[in-house]
Amino acid sequence: MKMLTFYFSGHNFEYEARNDLRIFDLNIGYEVKLSGKSYNDTGLAMVSVLNDDGNSLVSTACLYLKDQLLFRAKYESDEIFLESADSKRLKKILVVKSIHSVLKRYYGVNPEYGILTGVRVVKILITALKHGKTKKETTKILKDTYEVLPEKIDLLWEVLDIERKYVNEEENKQNYNLYAGIPFCPSKCSYCSFTSYTGAKEAKIDKYIDVLVYEIEETIKMALRRGLKLHTLYIGGGTPSVLNERQISVIFDCIKKYYDLAEIKEVMFEAGRPDTLTEEKLMFLKEIGVNRISINPQTMNERTLETVGRKHSSKDIVNKYNLARKTGFDWINTDIILGLPGEDEADVNYTIREIIKLRPENITVHSLAYKAKSELTRQSEELRKDYDLIRKMYETVKKECIGSGYIPYYMYRQKNIKGNSENIGYTLPEMESLYNIVIIEELETILACGLGASSKIMKQDGRHVPIRNFKSLEEYEGRIKEILQNKKRLLFDEKEII
Repeated sequence: MKMLTFYFSGHNFEYEARNDLRIFDLNIGYEVKLSGKSYNDTGLAMVSVLNDDGNSLVSTACLYLKDQLLFRAKYESDEIFLESADSKRLKKILVVKSIHSVLKRYYGVNPEYGILTGVRVVKILITALKHGKTKKETTKILKDTYEVLPEKIDLLWEVLDIERKYVNEEENKQNYNLYAGIPFCPSKCSYCSFTSYTGAKEAKIDKYIDVLVYEIEETIKMALRRGLKLHTLYIGGGTPSVLNERQISVIFDCIKKYYDLAEIKEVMFEAGRPDTLTEEKLMFLKEIGVNRISINPQTMNERTLETVGRKHSSKDIVNKYNLARKTGFDWINTDIILGLPGEDEADVNYTIREIIKLRPENITVHSLAYKAKSELTRQSEELRKDYDLIRKMYETVKKECIGSGYIPYYMYRQKNIKGNSENIGYTLPEMESLYNIVIIEELETILACGLGASSKIMKQDGRHVPIRNFKSLEEYEGRIKEILQNKKRLLFDEKEII
């Protein structure tokens, strides 16, 4: 494996340096040494130095191959004005910018999101405006400090134009969103890293649902005691539609004891795999109060469906989509993934055109991210960033969506994502998903139930504190009271036992 040795002086920002390296190369190893460069180096070496004379900070980065200097970059603190009041963050920004500048030239790539590696990019805009920055000032920060390219800055403002109507600090603090996770699937997709079980027997699923329903009910009781209002309900997975009608009913009956689902703005059920859907199941979902479903092709190319482990055809997708329309669902999301193995821009162009023919209310476009626990990552000899290919795919999808009346309404990013790109949701006007917006921008409390589910509890100061459920089925079922105790402690700032 190719290696890069970092030599740090004046700082130890290993996490930030590593993340910036991963923007460019997912196949290179690295090590860190807290000293000056050893000139006996026989490989690739990055010397990163941060000098602080008490008045100003200067960060330099030099990239060497053996003893030959390849590239050098230098940044001073007076060039950064956003983080000037936060000394530690200012230092990180300076170090990353100098390293990033050198790596850009070495790899010959200018990443669209610059030095940013975080998930929630639009939140930078929301936070900046909240603190009194103008649009012009915020744009300058994105361009000059974070090095985001102009077309992506324009995209961020487009998304915010949709999202801003849901940003209301007083209302957001009063709302919560309930998530219930179903960790079962008909088959395991090669790119997936979620904890899920295939071929589970009915008894195993029933046992899980018993624990899940207990967690849901106790969580709802806490939310009511806290005075929180249920904003959206999301049943996700895994593949929730692997459940039969009886099992689905057990979950919804529990929730209906406390809420009239007709009064909840969004009741979402992931029915993503067409091989799990029947007319009877779709009718049942409609009758119990589900008003939004997701049917997820990922691709409309038969070869790719087989390659990634999907047990259905593109014809199945169309048939089940039309069946959902016939059943009365007028709010459907579809997902596609850019960068699946063996696909090029022509494949993606075919997929998006076929999806648009169906006219779903929402289209979520993911760029493939390499997950450590996925089969695809384990079996790949090389983890390809594919900058040019992903850019072509993205432009193809954007052109088709915009030209067909769709607009971008939320976006987020992942680590180890192809092309250093983003996941973006397109919507028909006034049909955006509330849940997607509030969870990505952390606008409201998310109370999540189920195996591996992640809650985010909004405190009075606006911070979101996470609680992550156990990813082991045995631990989840055996330590459910511990999970509930953690939720209660954060919701009420108390230590009493449930």
